[in-house]
Amino acid sequence: MKNAFSDTKSIWEHAIQEDRKNMAQEVVNLLLDHGIRIRQDDGQLRQVTLSKPSTIDSGFVVGLRYDKDDGTQTEDLFRVESGQSIKPYYKGALQREFPEYRGTHKQQVVYEMVATEPSPTTSVNTISIPYKKT
Repeated sequence: MKNAFSDTKSIWEHAIQEDRKNMAQEVVNLLLDHGIRIRQDDGQLRQVTLSKPSTIDSGFVVGLRYDKDDGTQTEDLFRVESGQSIKPYYKGALQREFPEYRGTHKQQVVYEMVATEPSPTTSVNTISIPYKKT
């Protein structure tokens, strides 16, 4: 079985070196490789986020932001840590373990800003990439 943590770390390292053109698809493929199905029944995947939580020393959080059929946005979040399976968090559950993610589940994003402005790694170490199915 593939190592989710080392694969995620590799994607992160390429992304922080400004090689982000394939990041979104690589993250989606990582989740698929680990048996996580991508939401298809009530929305369209529009953005992929990879971040490093500030409350733990080692690990990543993957975010998949969707435009739902009802016009709202939502984000499915997944925790990736060394030696563990990828753990899904739905309906804002991640913020109970990582308070720095409070409000991200239902945050409304203007995708055009993400697409046109370079997204530097932020103080909370987050990289967001628009998703275009390849």
